[in-house]
Amino acid sequence: MKWDFEDYTIETDKTLISANRIKEFLLNSYWAKDRSIEVIEKSIKNSFCYGVYHDKELVGFARVVSDYATMFWIGDVYIDKNHRGKGLGKKLIECIIETKEFENLSGILSTRDAHGLYEQFGFERVESKFMARAPLRITDARDR
Repeated sequence: MKWDFEDYTIETDKTLISANRIKEFLLNSYWAKDRSIEVIEKSIKNSFCYGVYHDKELVGFARVVSDYATMFWIGDVYIDKNHRGKGLGKKLIECIIETKEFENLSGILSTRDAHGLYEQFGFERVESKFMARAPLRITDARDR
């Protein structure tokens, strides 16, 4: 799928996405700055991905994980700092919400600072219902 937005293009073709560029983005994030390139490559492979391009340069990214029947989870939403303030984040979320594969499914995500963006698309804060589990490392399990 492909959308045009001003001087930008949003595409779902994963072959255009550079894991190294995503690593650069995530180094500046609060949620994945320590993520390895191998994990990034695997996450791209196993997700429905969106790349935001300006003159063929990857300047934004998001990925969606779904069972395609009941729910989808939006993660790793990032717009390069040099391209922020132009409505790209809003357009990116709009493209995700409009994707046929996610119609009529429940959507979830986690954010520390972008509640206003997601609320424009019907997401609601439900902190009292949200739970999380960090990965259990083998060394952690041995210590028990």
